[in-house]
Amino acid sequence: MSNSTRLCLVEDDEIMRASLRQRFNIEDIECVCFNNANEALESLLSTEYAALITDIRLPDMSGDKLFSSILDADKIPPPTIFITGYGTIDQAVSLLKLGANDYITKPFDLDELLDKLREVSPALFGDAEQSSTVLGVSTKMRQIKSTLDRLADHKVDILITGESGVGKEYAARYFANRSNQDTDRPFVALNCAALPEELLEAELFGHEKGAFTGATKSRRGVFEQASGGVLFLDEVGETSPRMQAKLLRSIQEREVQRIGSEEQIPVDLRIVYATNRDLKKMVANGEFREDLYFRINVAHIHIPPLRERKEDISWLAHRIVENYFHEHKERRLILPLSLRYLEKQHWPGNLRELSNAVERACILSPQEVLGPREFGASGGDEHGISSEQVNLKEAMEQYEKNLLQEKLEQHQWRIVETASSLGISRKSLWEKMKRYDISQSE
Repeated sequence: MSNSTRLCLVEDDEIMRASLRQRFNIEDIECVCFNNANEALESLLSTEYAALITDIRLPDMSGDKLFSSILDADKIPPPTIFITGYGTIDQAVSLLKLGANDYITKPFDLDELLDKLREVSPALFGDAEQSSTVLGVSTKMRQIKSTLDRLADHKVDILITGESGVGKEYAARYFANRSNQDTDRPFVALNCAALPEELLEAELFGHEKGAFTGATKSRRGVFEQASGGVLFLDEVGETSPRMQAKLLRSIQEREVQRIGSEEQIPVDLRIVYATNRDLKKMVANGEFREDLYFRINVAHIHIPPLRERKEDISWLAHRIVENYFHEHKERRLILPLSLRYLEKQHWPGNLRELSNAVERACILSPQEVLGPREFGASGGDEHGISSEQVNLKEAMEQYEKNLLQEKLEQHQWRIVETASSLGISRKSLWEKMKRYDISQSE
């Protein structure tokens, strides 16, 4: 096991230290223990650790002094959890402002500590990718990502539901990438509602040469094309009862029969189903086969609409602008007041509608700065500010403030890590935060 997947534990209470170490061993976490801060500091400055758990009250040096000493040495501390008594909670909160990740108060439950540890350092549990932001920054999307990560390790099909445009295929592609790590396995997508039934059957199962008029050569269906990888069947709720019966057999047997052939072809794949319809209600109304519903509803993930996770709107808007810059080499800046305007919109088309709105603003705007008017607002924000009233200097300052807030949130307000990601010193970051009046309470 490499040093980067080790845990550093600093605890002077021998009984507690032994108890924690025993539990970490059960969880297959390599733990290096210290009973004083000075020895721990020497190791922390010379060794990479995946996480640090330390008591605030230590015999030779306090836990906050230990943490500050790491910062003073211009080294990024590992994700840190402080153990504290009720009398030092304020001290722990102050440490969070310095960049610590979390704290836990005595007496505590070991499972609670493990939950906190998993959040701050997924690498210790073999989930290194879990710490990255991929599907969204909202709590709901982080939970969905975590669920997909867990399901990727099990050979199970998935049903993804949600309104049109919420990102069901994007989630399916993420799941496929997690399932097919370090391989070049296929991801094949088919919209079941985009084709008439005759063509849909041929697309699903393939056909032999001469099976019907126009079949000039044999062709594999998407089940065969996706064998060894992931098949994404979108709008599965739009299929006819006859097609549902054919699907059920192929899903259960993991075999397909091409049109015009008597041969059964085995396929080895995982299937992700998606629909914006209420399948349970359709089953009750006799519109969807109950046996097929139970077969595909083994692992169900519901993606909420954008209006229920407004925290993702700014995050998504910035990434759309970044993609536009990489594709067209034209820089665009979204003002904070524009983001507030976007967050107030209903977005019935969800991600698809938001993406179209931001891309349209990028294309049609004659200037780099995108104010609310570029997104269709009739005026400025709630304070009556319009993009025409903002000069370039003000726009850049607003953009810088917005970027700082985003990076701080991305790194969970860990000052050293945030400064490093921005390419500036810790002192510069503190000065900018003070200048723009940025605090975690925002």
